[in-house]
Amino acid sequence: MTQNNLPPTAMGNRELETPEQSRWSKWLEYLRYKGDWLEETRGSLMVVANLITTITFQPALSPPGGFCGSGDNTCAAGTSVLANSYGTPYVLFILSNSISFTASLCVTLLLISGFPLKNKVFMGILTFAMCTTLTFLGVTYVLAFAMVVPDLALDHAFMLLFPIFVLLCLIAVVVLIHTIRFLHWLLKKIRSSPIRANALTHLKSRLGWTRL
Repeated sequence: MTQNNLPPTAMGNRELETPEQSRWSKWLEYLRYKGDWLEETRGSLMVVANLITTITFQPALSPPGGFCGSGDNTCAAGTSVLANSYGTPYVLFILSNSISFTASLCVTLLLISGFPLKNKVFMGILTFAMCTTLTFLGVTYVLAFAMVVPDLALDHAFMLLFPIFVLLCLIAVVVLIHTIRFLHWLLKKIRSSPIRANALTHLKSRLGWTRL
């Protein structure tokens, strides 16, 4: 539909937009996905979430560095070797792994819960949970890498960890884009809310304004 064929209200809104608002509207149009991406990728999301759940469950049974043996006097038998060698780093490793494990379970639960996939709030929660899963999965890898690699090799480990840094930056960009889209949707809902309209009408009547 060309601009000449637009309804009068749409043409009026276009004419009332400032250059900054028009530029902002174009950016939001670029960020808007035309298809039903969640419905199209539901099966893939389920597979990825289950795979991450399996990966993050494994360190509970087979922690990096293995377990202490019965003949080891430095730690109790059956406990993690790295837990006795690295106190705080190992706690952070377990914490980030647990967050990733829990978030992946939340993704699976949301996908099988039967909630409408086109709901904006549901999509926001699902996206946030998936980004949380991937973020802490990357953090878990970095912490495990730092504990098992010798100190001499850590000086040259930056190039090996650079892909994880790129992944975390990409996740941050995705979260930022979805946050902008969610805030734009929320502002539109607030502006079109009948409660807000009634509040403005009541305020006008109290102040004696017939026109705002």
